[in-house]
Amino acid sequence: MASTASPRFSFLVLAGCLMLPFQQTEAVYIKLMQGQTRCFIEMMQPNEVMMVKYKSPDQADLPREPERQLYHVGPRLMVSSKGGQEILSRLTDREGRFAFTTHEHGEHRFCWSIEGHSLGQNFRVHFEIGGGVPEENYNDLAKREHLGTMELQVRKLSDVIRKVQKEQEYFKLREERFKATAESTNFRAQWLSVTQIAVMAVVTALHLSYLKHYFIKKKLI
Repeated sequence: MASTASPRFSFLVLAGCLMLPFQQTEAVYIKLMQGQTRCFIEMMQPNEVMMVKYKSPDQADLPREPERQLYHVGPRLMVSSKGGQEILSRLTDREGRFAFTTHEHGEHRFCWSIEGHSLGQNFRVHFEIGGGVPEENYNDLAKREHLGTMELQVRKLSDVIRKVQKEQEYFKLREERFKATAESTNFRAQWLSVTQIAVMAVVTALHLSYLKHYFIKKKLI
């Protein structure tokens, strides 16, 4: 028996499909030189799986043997958290990807540098930073769990909604912290103004007392 989807359900699936292409993805193209470090800052949330895809066509293939990698010349990527904790530090191949999980919210630094002696050669690097599970994993998920087209779209929509909820919670937390900081700054500013007025009053009284004593001593009054 054929089943028909309700208009509301169809609208939700359509909304999810429209939202999916706009998931967080940052693409950057740079050129690196020997002795140069280029860093990029990305705001991230805690407990989020991030994926870095890159291409570096100007270098040789990265050797698989660790001892041979010591003599490899090419870009290195280092990712660090807001607190300065190193999350990832890897030599890159001509093309590949890295995945890592964030542990705190705030600014994360993506720094690129040249490993080894490049003898003046420049290296082009194209990389993208994306959040969540890679898109092609949904195909594997559909095959593994025998999901139909509609069920797969619902799964994608669920992931998008979960991500949006996490972002809302993150910005709500930032707003609360900003409000607390503003209130604390306002409170300190008020007390600073009161202290300045009190100090000025004390200084003025001391000046008046000194002038009165001076005039009396000089018999001017």
